Amino acid sequence: MSRFLLLLPLILLLAAPADAQSRREMAERLDAAEARLAEMESRFLAGDPVAEQLLVRMDGLESEMRDLRGTIEELEFQNRRMRQELERLGRDVDTLMSSPPAGDAGFGGEAINGNGNAGSGTSGRNGGPADLTGNYAVTNPDDPYAEQRAAATQPLGGPSSLAPAGAANAPVRDPNTLYAEAESRLLDGDFFGAQEGFEAFVADYPDHERADEAQFWLGETYFINSDFAEAADAYIASLRADGRGPKAPDALVRLASSLSNLGRDNDACQTLGRFSSQFPNANADARARANREAMRIGCR
Repeated sequence: MSRFLLLLPLILLLAAPADAQSRREMAERLDAAEARLAEMESRFLAGDPVAEQLLVRMDGLESEMRDLRGTIEELEFQNRRMRQELERLGRDVDTLMSSPPAGDAGFGGEAINGNGNAGSGTSGRNGGPADLTGNYAVTNPDDPYAEQRAAATQPLGGPSSLAPAGAANAPVRDPNTLYAEAESRLLDGDFFGAQEGFEAFVADYPDHERADEAQFWLGETYFINSDFAEAADAYIASLRADGRGPKAPDALVRLASSLSNLGRDNDACQTLGRFSSQFPNANADARARANREAMRIGCR
């Protein structure tokens, strides 16, 4: 033990120079690093190729940032336009929500077109046909050639009420055949072909007893192709054609789903909120679909 105590001061004396040596090495390394940085700065100022490459890369990054800023501004503009379209669609949905229940007065309001605007018909105030800008041609109701005169005064490029030559001789397709062909294409997965078929059906036979079903399936073809504004338009048309029809409960649920996909969850929930009062006798499957959609959207 006494020997160890005698050796301890010797160990401390030997360790002290080692510690001082390590500190000197650290100081030397710091000096070397500072010298290295100074050398790099001098090379940068002297036009070193590596430094020039870094400057070129920085210029390129700045150019990319400017391009990205322009892209962001364009996206913001498109976003504003989309919000405006959704607001118009919301106003049309509000009209639907405030309409009397189906079976009394049907679903009122104008149809929603692809831009979220109310669709315009071909007849205007006082029986005058509407022109392309939404104005109305003034006609004399006692004039037997009123329609022809109104068509002649429409703006350039406007739709003419006169049928094209040979249209009167075009064969009229049987509604059942037309519906069956469109339905067959839908079952085959030819959604665009089915879309054309159902569009032709509702255009040629808007008052047919199956017009509500055709509008519903037309909405399905739009929905599958993520054209939710057109889908909402078709579902509203289906409900308006027959608010108590066999496809009416599903049309209401799909309308809510379309609105949700357009970012209008509040309108979608309000639409689903009418389901129970609108269809008190709906079957269990239809009620389950409505409940699932409400849960998916997050309705309370």
